[in-house]
Amino acid sequence: MPFDGLVLHKVLKEIKNNILGDRIKNIYQPIKSQVLIQFSQSFVLLSLISPSYVILLSQKPNVPIQPANFAQFLRKKTRNGRVVDVEQLGLDRIGYFEIESYDQETSAMREYKLFFELMGRNSNLILVNEDNKVEESLKRVYEEFRPIIPGVKYLPYYDDSQTNILEENIENIENIDYDRLMGFSKKSIAFLQEIGIQRAVQDLKKPYLFYFNEANTYDFSAITPNNFKYEELKPSEALLKVFQERANQSRLLEIKRDLGKRVKSEIDRLEKAKEQILQDLNEEKSLTDLEKKGELLQTYLYKIKKGERYFTVTDWNTGEEVTIEIEPLLSPTQNLEKLYKNIKRTKSRVEHAKKRIKKVNNELEYYNQLFETISSAEEIETLIEIKEEMKNIGLISENKKSKRERKVKTTFRKFNYKGFEILVGKNNKQNDELTRSATQADIWLHTHEIPGSHTIIKSSGKEIPEEVIDYAARIAATFSKAKMSSNVAVDYTQRKNVWKPKGAKPGMWLYKNYETIIVEPFREIP
Repeated sequence: MPFDGLVLHKVLKEIKNNILGDRIKNIYQPIKSQVLIQFSQSFVLLSLISPSYVILLSQKPNVPIQPANFAQFLRKKTRNGRVVDVEQLGLDRIGYFEIESYDQETSAMREYKLFFELMGRNSNLILVNEDNKVEESLKRVYEEFRPIIPGVKYLPYYDDSQTNILEENIENIENIDYDRLMGFSKKSIAFLQEIGIQRAVQDLKKPYLFYFNEANTYDFSAITPNNFKYEELKPSEALLKVFQERANQSRLLEIKRDLGKRVKSEIDRLEKAKEQILQDLNEEKSLTDLEKKGELLQTYLYKIKKGERYFTVTDWNTGEEVTIEIEPLLSPTQNLEKLYKNIKRTKSRVEHAKKRIKKVNNELEYYNQLFETISSAEEIETLIEIKEEMKNIGLISENKKSKRERKVKTTFRKFNYKGFEILVGKNNKQNDELTRSATQADIWLHTHEIPGSHTIIKSSGKEIPEEVIDYAARIAATFSKAKMSSNVAVDYTQRKNVWKPKGAKPGMWLYKNYETIIVEPFREIP
């Protein structure tokens, strides 16, 4: 949800109730495009970074000791000044703080308006004097039709011909020109169309924002977000929660990308190694032919003439003629030695490949499983546990900074169905803990030969019905690499049939005496 004029309407009401009559203690610039105004009990942050916004804070954020030029200018003009009004122009994303301040140079009281225009990349903060002339602005604008530079008359970027639903009596929503609605973002218009004009007007008079979740993204609205579950929060609280959630989500995605990139690199390395191993294994097919040629060459060695490139003999077993390519510059004995060395090397490669293929397949299974746990992680804490696992296996190097990182412990995903508890691991560490802690009679589920989470149905001494197993299988499929597929095979068996091989990596278990069920993953988490 953009910070539209409707949200600004409520935010300014909250700010006005908190700072009206208060004096400005100090002014800071946390970064170039933000200004922080300190009052006796609170702070007001004006941010021009898209999405631009204004918010009331109870605590002072980190700010540089040395203020930037604009903050210094505002200090000079308005510090110790008293806020006499806070206003919004209509329902637009423009407003101002009216400040009464003593000017030491003239020994007189002066009146200023600190205008904020929250217009995306065109956002600006402009200090205007009692003559309605620009004193200074955060961003100077030299456009001919509307310059914003010291000394020019200030003209707000405001269209008062648009429809303000708080000032105009609109009874029928069908008569509204949505393109001319003041302060409405596209999403607010969508909500307006669902709830109607009268309820929207009533909502705008309420002192809180609606905080809701849409497709795992937290958002806020000034009018009822129909069809969504919501909380009613103070405007500043709703904004802070959304900003924090989005910051967490951004960090979550950043950590996911970093960890996923490392694991994917290891998977690519193993895939290349497997490709080479399969090529070596494929040479086993040529061994019989090479050994036969070696036997024939040894038998008819006396018939070879030096300088020949091809030597044709009859296979005494099949009666067929066999042509053997030889090196004309080598003697018959040297050709035989070369052929047997080739046979020995080929045998060695094949034997080595047979030993390596199982290990590489096991490692690929593990790293694909690890990659899936990263992809399905929904919390930063889960990723921190995965990162710890990657350190333990040497995929991430341990340094002083990483040693100081806090250790976390997350909980399993929990579901209840028909009176049975279903638990799902969020990462390999949890998969191990979950399976180890299960009782022998609990049902253990996992997607068939597909990376996914361990899933346990707690039996609690009861017989588990087929419909519960089916439901749990769908959950197991949902938290797997096959979550976007159809007809997913899920294996299930009692926990007593599941074991962890000695030396196996985290999350890697074997099982027997299992049955397989075909299910559809849930498209939404139940």
